[in-house]
Amino acid sequence: MSFERSRLYSEAFLQDSSEFDSTEQNFFMHHLASMRARVEPIAARILRDMSGYTVHDITHLDALWEMASLVAGDNLTLNPPEAFVFGGAILLHDASMTLAAYPGGLDELKQLNEWKDMVALGTSGDNVPDEAYLITNVLRMLHAKNAEKLATQSWSNASTDPEEFLIQDGDLRRYYGATIGQIAHSHWWPISSVATKLNSYLGPLPPHTQCGVDRLKIAGLLRVADAIHLDRRRAPTFVRALEQPRGISNLHWAFQNRLSSPRVDGDALQFTAGEHCPIEESESWWLCFDALALADREIRETGLLLVDEGRPSLRVTRIKGVQNPRELALDIPVKGWKPINSPLRISDVPKIVSILGGSSLYGDDWRAPLRELLQNAVDAIHARRIMQNNAVWGTITVQIEERAGEPWLIVEDDGVGMSEHVMTTNLVDFGNSLWRSAAISEEYPGLAARGMSAIGKFGIGFFSVFMIASEVVVTSRRFDAAATDALSLLFKNGVNSRPILAPATRDSVPQNGGTRVELKLFSDPRLINTFKFTIDGGKPTRQRGLLEYSYNIAEPIATDLISLVQQIAPCCDTRIIVKDAEILETAVAPGDWTTCDPLELSRRVITWPSRPLARNLKQLMRPLIKADGETIGRAVLWPSMTYQSQTGALVSGGFKVQMVPHIAGVILGDVEVAARNLGSPITDPEAYRVWATEQAKLVSKTDTPSETQALIAELVLEFGGNCGNLPIAHTRKSWHNKKQLIHMLRSMTTISALVGEPVHEDDDEVSLNSFDDLILAPEIVLIPTISTRFTYDRERVRPSYLLRYFESALKTAWPSGWIDLDIDEVIGDVNGTEIMRPITEYRRNPAPN
Repeated sequence: MSFERSRLYSEAFLQDSSEFDSTEQNFFMHHLASMRARVEPIAARILRDMSGYTVHDITHLDALWEMASLVAGDNLTLNPPEAFVFGGAILLHDASMTLAAYPGGLDELKQLNEWKDMVALGTSGDNVPDEAYLITNVLRMLHAKNAEKLATQSWSNASTDPEEFLIQDGDLRRYYGATIGQIAHSHWWPISSVATKLNSYLGPLPPHTQCGVDRLKIAGLLRVADAIHLDRRRAPTFVRALEQPRGISNLHWAFQNRLSSPRVDGDALQFTAGEHCPIEESESWWLCFDALALADREIRETGLLLVDEGRPSLRVTRIKGVQNPRELALDIPVKGWKPINSPLRISDVPKIVSILGGSSLYGDDWRAPLRELLQNAVDAIHARRIMQNNAVWGTITVQIEERAGEPWLIVEDDGVGMSEHVMTTNLVDFGNSLWRSAAISEEYPGLAARGMSAIGKFGIGFFSVFMIASEVVVTSRRFDAAATDALSLLFKNGVNSRPILAPATRDSVPQNGGTRVELKLFSDPRLINTFKFTIDGGKPTRQRGLLEYSYNIAEPIATDLISLVQQIAPCCDTRIIVKDAEILETAVAPGDWTTCDPLELSRRVITWPSRPLARNLKQLMRPLIKADGETIGRAVLWPSMTYQSQTGALVSGGFKVQMVPHIAGVILGDVEVAARNLGSPITDPEAYRVWATEQAKLVSKTDTPSETQALIAELVLEFGGNCGNLPIAHTRKSWHNKKQLIHMLRSMTTISALVGEPVHEDDDEVSLNSFDDLILAPEIVLIPTISTRFTYDRERVRPSYLLRYFESALKTAWPSGWIDLDIDEVIGDVNGTEIMRPITEYRRNPAPN
């Protein structure tokens, strides 16, 4: 049917009326036709720039008159200026899905923040998004927003050519252009925004008309008409053959190609198909079901809005069959399969959130909630630094406050803050990280393109707060909003209650913008000489089995809130202040980990270092620096003998990820899992080699025990460094470095090497206590090694680097070579009782004649 024959068009422009005359009708009809002629070539280019998309050309635009006339009630009519505005909004609502809508073409698009954001979000290493992909996705993201500009936007072929407009008449363009653009934009708004932004009338434009324009009525008609135009005219068979759509685009073409035009059946809109859907194309049938369900929601929401606001109602209130797939299959038939409404679902959302966002993810890591809150605060401050081009902005405040005898933990930042949309969508959408989704471009345009790199990756961290709190209040004010715009989201009973959104109280609003999170704790964490949150209301935890391993055993003890903050964020680049009563104390300052006293840095990682380590920390601690000058750590090379004795930390984004062995201090890396308790260090072999070599030189000048120095030598070698004069082995008499070993070996023809300090075994004929009296045999050289002690990776067999180094000394001392035998030999005695162990015996080859 021609759009001119649709009821709404005909009544507005062609039929006689007592409310307006033919002159008025012809005036607006003529200018709408002129606008249509100009939009048509723009719409014709959409399929070229949006490859794979169904038809969005002039046939789609014309069909919306038919769709609107189908669903509009008898009392829902349009006068000539309303029909002009409605027709203009139809023409513009999808017109920006082509580069032709941008006078500067692709170059203009590439200058937009949304393009730059999409490039940043899609770039991984050296993999940059394809240009065609970027064009399609950025055009789609912006098409509704940019539609608002088109009614008043100009095009020109050259600087000397006159400007060309879609609405040629200047009076009409200036008077109705903004309204047309706003309504065109509104087809992508939530219905609540339509209700608040377009519930108004535009008065007449004399002398052309005495009729006003009802913006709400027109916006409602547009969104419903657009939602229900899903029939085969959107997916012609021949065009599909030419386009060869793939993936989900092909599914859209497949289902729309089957559908006939809808018809009214009582209070319902009915869609039918003459062709059965085979099992091979079942996905397209379900996509059809989802599209019709979306259209059903638009009809219901728009219909209710129009009635509530006193506007004429729609003729239909629903789409037939969308409540039951089997019912829909009667109108849109299938073959060889049955559609059943049994999708994978989460029936108990609070339970899943408490499991995956709480102790089942983080285990008994009671630090996790505060860590996640601090990380969220740092991300928000980083975003604000970028938005306001202020690299030093930002402070986080943490405190425990008593309220009616109950302890509350409060974390406040002056970061970018959250709008109502972010608070009610991204914040409470489990697994949806704003920083890593396309939504960031809509909320903070240009932020991703300007290098926003969030610590938070997984979108679940906020939910960890329910591990330690029975009540949660989140108050936020966007950095660019007024204090009166601040909102609070209240969780009165954890995840088991629906959050309540309310205006923020004056005392809770961050003064400089940002976010304040308040947690009513299960119990007071301030214990005697200890600070610790209670998890899950103090419920008893399952007893760990005999063979289960706890990876939190080496975590240091926090004595108060400030020490806990320092342990969680030892290298944070944002100032964190701990408030106790009215006293403010800086727990961490930006970059202070690179300059603070080595003992202070060490205490951010462990409760207290051992005496030998503490005595030498200041002399030994050095930075790890890459060739480009980036500092990727500050540490001492120090062997860990047991899991409990780890003294180093892997840090990502300023926050500790896990304890690491064989260093004292911190090394930088990245998080690998959502629980944030496993990561990997930044790989830069040269930086580690240079640092390790320097460690060897420094250690050799200290009073560090010889055995520890030898183990450090092995670590230096493993990092590719030069262990210099550090001892590497010892005999009954003394320790020897490489140079000393070479001198000793030159006078020997055999030597037996024992790798690793011997330990008592059950079949030894001496007691465990007396084994410490072991005296090595004269021909034995003992080579200590970390490979037989605690290792970080239990799956990896560590070679003994000192054994290799010892053999390099042999090669120098015995240039003629040797043969080696693995045998059991007496390695010494305990009070006269011989002790045997597997050793390697080296026999020197005779020198050549």
